[in-house]
Amino acid sequence: MLDELQRVQIALHDMLSQTNIKKINISKLCIEAGISRRTFYLRYGKINNCIEACILLELKKELRRNEKNSLRQILNILCSYIQKHKQYFYNAYNLSEENCMCEKMREHFFQYIRSYVYKRGSFSELILKQLTNILYDRICFWISHGCNKSYSYLLEDLAIIIELIDFQKHVCSHQYQVFNFSRYYLNCD
Repeated sequence: MLDELQRVQIALHDMLSQTNIKKINISKLCIEAGISRRTFYLRYGKINNCIEACILLELKKELRRNEKNSLRQILNILCSYIQKHKQYFYNAYNLSEENCMCEKMREHFFQYIRSYVYKRGSFSELILKQLTNILYDRICFWISHGCNKSYSYLLEDLAIIIELIDFQKHVCSHQYQVFNFSRYYLNCD
């Protein structure tokens, strides 16, 4: 039997996968998910929190299945999944734009990339944060344009960032030293 969040996620996914969605009818969502409006508001407070929780649930399931892959493979799988469900992600992005949840999602994305790197070595937190922001912004831009361009082009655009993240994890020792990029590139002390 599905738990409450899974039922809400399935109902929301079905609703957002339709074209020409201008807003979410919470009453209809609650009926489809088999919960009361009161329960909805107690759990989520507002629709953006619900959208965020549902997207995170979906993406975490997809990422968990592929966590042993390289970052390039993980992003390839993630973009393939987003493109397969592009109407859903496009509508979720546009409906949440008014009460932007981008910063919360950006932080979740950073935490995932950080855990990917932590499992494989040490890194500079600031550099990783900047690289993750670029990855996230580029993926959001792609989604905001309806995922019209093939994700292979997106991955080509992101290749240097992926390489920098992988480079950082390979160059650092396994003794959790932070790699000094300025010393490496600029011969600075």
